[in-house]
Amino acid sequence: MSALAEHDAWRHSRIEYLTSPTGNLALVAFQPVDDEATEIEQLPGVTTWRSAEDAGVWINVPAEGPSVCVEGVPVTGDAFVARLRADGTPLITSGPYAIDAFSLDGSDYELRVYDANSAALEDFSHLEVYDYDPSGVLTGHLSTYDDNRLIPWEFTREADTGHVKNVPGVLSVSIDGVEHNLTAFVDSGQLVLVFADGTTKDESYKPGRFLRMTLPGADGVVEMDFNTAFIPPCGFSYFYSCPIPPEGERDLSADPGGRKGRRLAGSGPLSPDALRWQLKPTQFIESLIDRSGVLP
Repeated sequence: MSALAEHDAWRHSRIEYLTSPTGNLALVAFQPVDDEATEIEQLPGVTTWRSAEDAGVWINVPAEGPSVCVEGVPVTGDAFVARLRADGTPLITSGPYAIDAFSLDGSDYELRVYDANSAALEDFSHLEVYDYDPSGVLTGHLSTYDDNRLIPWEFTREADTGHVKNVPGVLSVSIDGVEHNLTAFVDSGQLVLVFADGTTKDESYKPGRFLRMTLPGADGVVEMDFNTAFIPPCGFSYFYSCPIPPEGERDLSADPGGRKGRRLAGSGPLSPDALRWQLKPTQFIESLIDRSGVLP
């Protein structure tokens, strides 16, 4: 498969994910969980709590409460829901809702509630994308630390700032002849770079975009395909908390492609029912998704 065909397939998969019942456009709420039992707003009568030693949360489903499943298995009474894994499981499901037990670094937890009938999914139109640019495929090098470092990070949700990210080393790359030493963290078995560039705010999502990369082998070589830079989850739902670019990644000189989003419903934070995204007409993506968000 050619590089262009691979990129088109990647774009298609991203849109398919965004418009799925547990994609970024479906997130409608989050609920912190602590040692005091509280009702889950979307599931009347169902309560949730956790103990400090638990790597997950507990729920209680009353016998006469709503129909609730955990990992597809119907539950009543107390049930444990483990911390969300990289494969998107486990999930609490009930009617149109899917709920995960999310933790940034294991220190505290929240339930994230997805609604398959969310207003953002219904309102979704298109996604604007940059054309594929082969010059946006760069080669970086990861110089690993002796031990992975847990580094405090800044997040879009102020209360989350200070949670740590696992940083394995310094990621070096030359962009337009300028050498950059970048900080990327490990997430779900991949390297993730959070960055801003010359397009941020005026053309692409503010405060920045994400780039996922395969972890390098012993040689430390990292392929950095900025054509696959993408809008973070908080660009599609106000209920996400996203890491923002660290100081050294807030002004990369090149914009090597990737997806860009423009807020068309005014400035400032948007609620999910106010999001609008447009598609830049290209041969591959034109009319890929209609207003219902359903792939053809």
